[in-house]
Order: sequence, then structure tokens, then C-alpha cells
Amino acid sequence: MGRRKKKANRRRQEEEEANWSALCPDLLRCVFKRLSFTALNRAKSVCSTWHSASRGCVPNQNQIPWLILFPHEDESNKNSSSCVLFVPDDQDKVYTSKDLGVDFSQSRCLTTCGSWLLLLNRRRDLYIVNPLTGERIDLPDNQHLTSDLRYDRVCFRIDNKTKDYLVVMLQCCSVFTKKGYKKWHDFPHLDFYGDFAYNQKDQKLYVHYPNDIVDIWDLSGDNPHKDRSLSLDPFYINHYDFPSFLNDNDDELYWDKLRGFTTRTAVTVSGDILMVSSIVQDCKTWYFRIYKTNLYGNWVKVKSLGNEALIYDMGITVVANGISGIKRNSIYFSGVNHGRDDPHHIFVYDLTTHKMEPLPQCVLSSIPFSDARWFFPCY
Repeated sequence: MGRRKKKANRRRQEEEEANWSALCPDLLRCVFKRLSFTALNRAKSVCSTWHSASRGCVPNQNQIPWLILFPHEDESNKNSSSCVLFVPDDQDKVYTSKDLGVDFSQSRCLTTCGSWLLLLNRRRDLYIVNPLTGERIDLPDNQHLTSDLRYDRVCFRIDNKTKDYLVVMLQCCSVFTKKGYKKWHDFPHLDFYGDFAYNQKDQKLYVHYPNDIVDIWDLSGDNPHKDRSLSLDPFYINHYDFPSFLNDNDDELYWDKLRGFTTRTAVTVSGDILMVSSIVQDCKTWYFRIYKTNLYGNWVKVKSLGNEALIYDMGITVVANGISGIKRNSIYFSGVNHGRDDPHHIFVYDLTTHKMEPLPQCVLSSIPFSDARWFFPCY
């Protein structure tokens, strides 16, 4: 009786699966067009019929950040050519990308744009890859560029349909290239020594110089051009704004616990410029403070981002009000300059409670990883 029951259950399961696969493709496409980006990607993985029917379907715009974990290049790691994706909507689940090749396992991610990653391999070759589709675009040879090139200072845009792209490397002598170019060209009148933020939505590049001048460049056209310049008051990190430094008596305790501090430039949804200061203390505890200029041009501490969230890697804020999967008034951080392979440095920081919210254990135990990034996949 037990065997018969198992066979009957197996037959029933096979019939149910067959029925799902037999749904009319036109009906499937009608449903798929109403799905979110995340839901459509889940639907595509149900069966080959659903995957085929999903082609050409454009989901609603994705509004939540995903976390991508890059594998360690290790012979014992069977998935060293794939990456792991965590979608905050799915707290207890991670996804593995398709095999992206040996070159991927030996490359370092420099930055992201939508679903695309800009990677640097061991031979100093630069290329763009989409981990969701496996598409790859090789960039022009850059071996002739200066040897002290800072590859982490780079941004790019790409059109998902036409694959038109523009890549800018911000160095002592900055350069750019785009689709159709066979080589790198000098970026017009830009010597870079400071910080920057790139707003992918309006394709504006905010370059913050040490002399507190901010040049805003428009990257939306065929060639980059400067839109305008802003003059800001000098900004210095204020250690008195952080815990354990409430008065002069705590001075020694604060510096004894301090393990690092930094400040970066960020841009809000409305185009306001922020300065984001952070410190890391013993036990890998992080604290963040955010500042913006008031009507008189002075830097003042901001208590809340309101209905926005800051994606620290990208240096931008995004709308986060009433959207499942993203938390308003928070900072999405992935260990920039403090060990991207350390799970203690990958978290969501709540600006209301000033507490770090760690990732689910299923994410951190999914693979031995060498790098992590928050990004916004899209079609």
C-alpha cells in the first residue's frame, strides 16, 4: 500500500507540473507583464515553458536593492564561477546565478549600473557583464593608460535594450569610452583627486574636489559635458557627534575604541548634496551621521532621510516609502574599504535607532565570498 501511495503521489505531482507547463503562452505573458521585477525572475525559473513565455515581458520597475555576493576563487568552491543574489523580499532564500565563466571568478567588481557589473580581470582587462543573463561586453584595451590607475574610481551607464554604454574612469588624468569607440579618450577638462557620486536616474556625475567645488557633469548624451558648478563650505568630520564622545572626559575612551573613520559624498533623489560620515569601533560596530547645507550654506547634521534610503556603495538615496523590501531612513552598506568579505561589515543601518541590522544567516552561509555589493537590477 505504501508503494502504491508513493506512486500515486508522484503521478499527481507530475500531472500538476505538466498542467502548469501547459498553460497558454499568451495567458502567461498577460500575467507576467503585471509582475514586479523580482516576481518575474521567480516565475521564469518555474519551467522552460514559463521562461520562454517571459521573453519580451517588461516588468514593473524594480525599486528595491539586491545584494550580490562574489565567490572566492577556490578549487574547493564548486560555484566559483557563479555569484549569489539576495533579494530582501525573500528573507530566507538566496539565488545562484548561471555559470559566468572562469574569467568571472578571477575578476574584481568595480561598480554597478542596473543589472550590469563593471569588472576588472587579472590581465587588467575591463568588461561589463549581466549576471542575470550572462551577456558580456568587452571594453577597449587599456594597457597604455597610466600604471597608477585607480580602478575603483569609475562609473558607467548602459541601455538594456540597445546596449549603448559610456564608461568614465576618474583618475589624475581621467578618460572615458563608449559603444563604438576602439580606444579610451581624455575626459574633457577633468583632473580628479576627490570624491564623486553618480546618479544613474538622471545620469549626472557629481565630482567633489578637495577645494570644496562640486562639478556636475551630464553623461546622458553622446559626449560628457559639464552642466554646472557649486561652491560648498569646507566639511570636516565632527567626532563629537558620535557615541562615546559626549564630553571631554570621554576623549581617551573614544580614541581607544576607534578603528577607522571616513566621509563620502552622496546625492539625494532631489539632487541635494550630502556628506556621510562614519566610524567603526571595537567589535566592528559602525555609526553613521549625515549632513547637508542649510540656507546659509553651513553644514548641519540631518536626523532623518525621511522617506528615502541611502545606498552607500552608489552614493545616492532612493525612494523607500511604502515599498516592500526596502527600509526607509536606512543606509545599505557592504563594507567599503573595510573588508567586503567580512559579514560584520555588510548590513542595513537604521538611522532612527542607530543600530546595525545584520543579514539573514542563509545569505552569509551561502558561499565563501570575496566581495559584496548592493545594486538595483532592472530590465
